[in-house]
Amino acid sequence: MTNSLDDQIRQLKQSIMTSFYESGKKHLLITGHRKSGKTTVLKEILKDLVPLEDFFYKDNHMIVEETILGGIITYAVRDDAYMPRHVILRDINNPDISGLIAQRNTQANSFTPFPETFENLGVNILKKYNSSSVDLIVIDEIGYLEVNCLQYQKEIVKSFDKRVIAVIRKELNSFTETLIQRKDVFLIDIDTKKQ
Repeated sequence: MTNSLDDQIRQLKQSIMTSFYESGKKHLLITGHRKSGKTTVLKEILKDLVPLEDFFYKDNHMIVEETILGGIITYAVRDDAYMPRHVILRDINNPDISGLIAQRNTQANSFTPFPETFENLGVNILKKYNSSSVDLIVIDEIGYLEVNCLQYQKEIVKSFDKRVIAVIRKELNSFTETLIQRKDVFLIDIDTKKQ
């Protein structure tokens, strides 16, 4: 009898967290190919780190009490096409604080990033949590769209003064490589962990 998908995700999460705790590292970075389940595993990890009574949903978005953790979630808005139409950045604790960070170009083969959203909204969200009493910063995901957003990158690095759990796009760039090379980071590739 095969395990359900939920059981497989829980087992993967357990394996990741065991390896992370045994590593003694402060930060957990999760990578994997597109649609590999990085965000799904992150949500499962957060369920164990945050008491159930501190989770709630608003307009189909998972919300966590702000005293527990802070951070940023990015997500795609899809239409019938394979590639998403837009990518949105939002405060993990308030879906009303959000902005457009990329839009599919007219040829529908790549994204046009909006660095000003990272540099204004993204920086302000991270500054709020970096200067707050939260101990854990969650970022889903860090990738290529913010490669030229130096203030946003600087605020992400400042987040590492606290504990960080982040999803990192598998296609690395100079900024993401800098993050994964930190001595206090445990990187897990769920593509290899699932095998």
